[in-house]
Amino acid sequence: MGNQTQLLRIGIVGCGYQGGVLANAAARVQSIQLTACADPDQSAAERVAALVGNVATYASLGAMLQEAAVDAIIVAVPHSALYECALTAIQAGKHVLVEKPIGIDEKEAIQLEEAVARSQICFMSGYSFRHMPAWQKIHALLQAGAVGEIQAISGSIGTRPLSTGWKASPETGGGPLLYIGSHLVDQILWYVGDDPIAVYANVRYRADTRAEETATFQVQFARGVTAQCIVTQKGDSFFNKLEIYGSEGRISLRGAGFSDQVVEVESNALPAYAQPTTIRPRLNDDPRMIKHMAQLAEFVAAIHEGRQPVITVADGRRVLRLLDGVIKSDRRGESIRIG
Repeated sequence: MGNQTQLLRIGIVGCGYQGGVLANAAARVQSIQLTACADPDQSAAERVAALVGNVATYASLGAMLQEAAVDAIIVAVPHSALYECALTAIQAGKHVLVEKPIGIDEKEAIQLEEAVARSQICFMSGYSFRHMPAWQKIHALLQAGAVGEIQAISGSIGTRPLSTGWKASPETGGGPLLYIGSHLVDQILWYVGDDPIAVYANVRYRADTRAEETATFQVQFARGVTAQCIVTQKGDSFFNKLEIYGSEGRISLRGAGFSDQVVEVESNALPAYAQPTTIRPRLNDDPRMIKHMAQLAEFVAAIHEGRQPVITVADGRRVLRLLDGVIKSDRRGESIRIG
């Protein structure tokens, strides 16, 4: 797209809850024109189209690609359909933003990575939580050396029980490991900036849905960092907590919901944080809009600049490799090498 004043014409495939949120965010990004949406549920497609107005609706991604003038596709379908839709869009020569976790296992992610490498398209893995102000603040503190060399991380993420719909069933990629655990794994990989080499896990499964109920796992990184993680669907509501311990300090994240995320930092390396300091990032909008608008702005910038975005298909593959290791470790009852 040589002219940066040209609007990026976007089509959304998948018009459930997440598709609606992304449509709302796209409508608020001035460089984007939401042109089309697709869903086999015609009423769902019409609901999303009505959020913006003047948006064509289609029963399938194939029909959208054949008939609509779009530059890029946002894929917001259930996990089990992410790979197929993303690959179809890539093969059609469209830029793609694919909701996390981009597939159900590393095998699917590798095939997407290979397809991207053969193409001229931009691929963004949809780990929008990286754009949350609290997550951004922690990353900036780490880059500034607030904790020195990271030595260990403890993290947990949870949600209410996933008991209905595709999120409940392993056959459609449901369960908390892919649904929210992928965010925690991406968060830790982003902060540590190193390759995980081994994982040891224990997973408790629900008797009714057969999806994971609670998973605990420990990850060893190449340069010696250890991360301990808990992912559960036994929460009263969404939560995300993290403790980072380093040679020069510590950083904590406390999150109950999206709008109440608090960062605590104590640092021997940065004088401004010599005493324990609490930071409450200022939110001037719905946190969902903040993170998705930032994500979409980066997606558009990457396309205009002819580069891959900050969250790549390789980032998505690394998350799935580790999650594959969690399942394999639990089944075997032993530590699994993943490096």
